[in-house]
Amino acid sequence: MKNHIYVAACDKTGGIYHYTQNPDGSLEFIDIYPLDRPTYLAISQGKMYVTIRAPWGDGSDSGVISLDIDENGSLSNPSEISSTEGLVACHLCVDEADGSVFCANYVSGSVKKIGCKLSVHEGSGPNLPRQDKAHTHYVCLSPDKKYIFAVDLGIDSIIVYDKELSCQSVAKVPAGHGCRHLIFAPDGKTVFCANELASSLSAFSYENGKLTLLDTVSGLPEGFAGTTKASAIRYSDGKIYMSHRGYDTIACFSFDGEKLSLESNSWVGGEFPRDFDFIGGYVYSTNELTNNVTVLKKNADGSLSPLPFMYATAPDPLCVVSVSL
Repeated sequence: MKNHIYVAACDKTGGIYHYTQNPDGSLEFIDIYPLDRPTYLAISQGKMYVTIRAPWGDGSDSGVISLDIDENGSLSNPSEISSTEGLVACHLCVDEADGSVFCANYVSGSVKKIGCKLSVHEGSGPNLPRQDKAHTHYVCLSPDKKYIFAVDLGIDSIIVYDKELSCQSVAKVPAGHGCRHLIFAPDGKTVFCANELASSLSAFSYENGKLTLLDTVSGLPEGFAGTTKASAIRYSDGKIYMSHRGYDTIACFSFDGEKLSLESNSWVGGEFPRDFDFIGGYVYSTNELTNNVTVLKKNADGSLSPLPFMYATAPDPLCVVSVSL
């Protein structure tokens, strides 16, 4: 079995970059599946699902396409492109029970169940100009597979839907913090949300479709005076990790069941880490401004260290996913 790693290169001449993982963590380039500005990738039951920023031309709705993942990891047999009925789709998830695909449209502030219902968010927030209106940034299934969570940066809200996009509840992060992405703890009872605009992390308890805010802390060291914004979030070995674009680090947090604590910030070895993930004992960071994917190792204390010269290049890399074949 090998880990196959895929990077969405959001460039008109980009596409999906396919690598395999070497034992030392370095990446071996395999091939590129050409696509015009893919923004996010999700793997489900032998298929790759991709959001495409504007497949019908600049200024048009975004789209979703699925591809088969062959035995050798290459991508083939593209589906027809389905409209997300919104602008700049930036995230998606797949319900493995029936193959339903849900997408977040950032500019339009909406969630789309492909082929079915569209839910458009309304409102604004105090952190202008970014919170001038609703800006949906993330969508996922709850661990119990009953609900769809939509994270809206523009209105500081996590909206919990049923699978037909009927709103069940709404939870808020602190005003102006701009929630972006979230992750569940393995027990399914705690949710951690990366807040982009404040570079903060919020923890919620979760039960039966409802979230309760427990704590919010900054992901930045005391006295930090630069410009930065939070991006991706992951959970590994009891720690929560969140990337900073501008500060160019991955923050490590602990959680005692009630309170969050910032433990460290580790340089990623590149600039503007849009996404990262833990794969086969290493961490891979997609860095937008340096157009590369850097490799980091996890230390005993949970901090990360970039490995020198072990990186891959890709134009405007936004997302990294993997599958073992």
